[in-house]
Amino acid sequence: MSRGPFSKPRKFSSILREVRQKEPWGKRLARNFVFRIWPRAVGEGISRAARPVSIRKGCLYVEVADSSWLYELELRKQDLMARINEHMEDSRIDEIRFRLSNAGLTFDDDDEEDEQAASSRRATPISSGDDAAIEDAIADVGDEQLRRAAEKLICHIRTHGNS
Repeated sequence: MSRGPFSKPRKFSSILREVRQKEPWGKRLARNFVFRIWPRAVGEGISRAARPVSIRKGCLYVEVADSSWLYELELRKQDLMARINEHMEDSRIDEIRFRLSNAGLTFDDDDEEDEQAASSRRATPISSGDDAAIEDAIADVGDEQLRRAAEKLICHIRTHGNS
C-alpha cells in the first residue's frame, strides 16, 4: 500500500476494501457480510422462514423454520446461492446447507428480542490478532484524529458489518 509522495489521494473506502481483502480479519468479515444482506438477497418471505447461522469454508449453514420450507429451499438452492453472491462484496458462498430449526420456530423479523439475539450471534469480538492487524493497517495514517476515526470505523465494521 506504499504510494509515492505525488500520487493522487484515494478514497478511504477503497483503502478499507483493500485492507479487508488482504488481512485475515477482513476475509472473515467479508464472509460474514451474508448476515447483513440476507433479507435483501433472498427476499422477505424466505428471510422470515430461514436464517443463516454460520459460515465455514465457503459453506453457508441456514436454519429453516419447517420441513416444507426446507424442501422448497433445497429445490431453489442454486438460485439462492447466485442471488446471495450477487450481493456479496469481497467474498463468495460456494455451498448452502439447510437444516431444520431445533424448535421448529417460525421467524418474525418484527420481534425485537429475536433480532437482538441474532445480532449477538453475528457479532464477533475483535481478537488480539485482529487488533494488531488493525494497528498495522492504519499505522501509515499521519493525522492522529483520522487514524483514531479509521480504527473506530474498522472496529465497527468488524463487529456490526458493513452498514
